Amino acid sequence: MPSPAKSKIILGVTGGIAAYKACELTRLFKKAGHEVRVVMTAAAEGFVGPLTFHTLSGAPVLRSLHEGGYDLSATSHIDLAQWGDILVVAPATGNFLGKFAGGVADDALLTEALAFTGPVLLAPAMNTRMWDAEATQGNLETLRARGVRFIGPASGDLACGEVGEGKMSEPAEIAEATYALLAKGQPLKGKKVLVTSGPTRSYIDSVRFLTNRSSGRMGHAIALTAEQMGAEVVLVTGPVEKRFATLRRGKVVEVETGDEMLAACLPALESAHGVFATAAVADFKMPEVILGKLRREGTLNLSMVPSVDVLAELGNRKSSGQVFFGFAAEAGEGEAEFAKARDKMQRKNLDFLALNNISRKDIGFDVAENEVHLFGAAGSVKKIDKVGKFQLAEALLREAFSL
Repeated sequence: MPSPAKSKIILGVTGGIAAYKACELTRLFKKAGHEVRVVMTAAAEGFVGPLTFHTLSGAPVLRSLHEGGYDLSATSHIDLAQWGDILVVAPATGNFLGKFAGGVADDALLTEALAFTGPVLLAPAMNTRMWDAEATQGNLETLRARGVRFIGPASGDLACGEVGEGKMSEPAEIAEATYALLAKGQPLKGKKVLVTSGPTRSYIDSVRFLTNRSSGRMGHAIALTAEQMGAEVVLVTGPVEKRFATLRRGKVVEVETGDEMLAACLPALESAHGVFATAAVADFKMPEVILGKLRREGTLNLSMVPSVDVLAELGNRKSSGQVFFGFAAEAGEGEAEFAKARDKMQRKNLDFLALNNISRKDIGFDVAENEVHLFGAAGSVKKIDKVGKFQLAEALLREAFSL
């Protein structure tokens, strides 16, 4: 997107190998006409010297609250926090994420982050195992609940020699995300959004059930992003990790079965301006759940019946002016899959549908990125190339509400 009018950007740089990319990010910000003030951690200086950022930004670099090349005062951290329009941290290491989530302020950057009240964008960068660690994911949940935005990390070759998720997004992508956040404000303020998310369960007996691989990542990304864009959100989710069933202000309803999901959606449907159905609802269920526990004797044959079609039931109740957005998971992305997507739009009274290819392991189920073909009005189709699910969520919300 075009860069917004001249803004004041605080760029935080932490101690990761990707720190060298922050030099290019500084250059891009300056080239677009923005003012940039760089804040470095001591660890970052082990990768890039402050003189480089001073030269690129045209301004002194804040390295410490006690010493360094900056016009310091007893309130320098407050002065800079009040000066900036946005805080961008690239790279954001696991150490920084943990301390920021815990409210620690033991260096200049963390102090700035704690004092800053505007939009915050973090570009994580770390080893895959560090990114996947329960502690890191918990910190991300905490920060997202506070309204902090993230871009990346991407998957690829890491500096340690491993391959996986943890690579910092490219400077141009971070710049684009920064401009989008600066321009965005809260365009969905006053809107109400209903989101269904995660899998459902079809119980066989009192202890066994059939389900699917949906993690709830995409639904949670849409719900949290809509909330950050100002909407009042109701998230109805099947069984997922707790971090994917958390909102900052909105209402979260946790359910298990398709029938429970439909019942939980109905109270919020009438007043909703938009409905985003990302849930992977089980297609079949037992006519009656067997009480107790089936024994392992002989061959088990299950005779199941169609379960409730939650999206179709909601679509039948659609009111004028409501926007309905569905998802379709298909093992391919050719004309046959496109035909199924168009048929689903018609059958379920949808305005938009996002088709993703579940035959690919790098997108879709239980991963951080997705790539979709977006079906809209009058049969239009637009491909959205692979991006993080939070970036995709914002793109889909903007399409749905014509922002």
